Amino acid sequence: MSAVWRWFTGLSQTSRLALGGGLIAYGLVGSYLTDRAEETFGLVPTEEDKQKLRGLVPKISVVEHGGRSQDKDIDAQLEELNKSR
Repeated sequence: MSAVWRWFTGLSQTSRLALGGGLIAYGLVGSYLTDRAEETFGLVPTEEDKQKLRGLVPKISVVEHGGRSQDKDIDAQLEELNKSR
């Protein structure tokens, strides 16, 4: 990758600007044409497809730790051990 970076930084400012602008334009045109191709070939998702996709997304739920009483039990056991020593 360093060879590519050296080549890029070796270009003049106008060449780097033209290359960057060209890549952005290429991405925008590609995005536009992809959307048009989806519509032409009938690949636009339906509401049913969107519902199926939402069903595949994992559900995240928060669970309380609830270990506070266990911590007190452990602390009490440690105190008993320390007293016995």
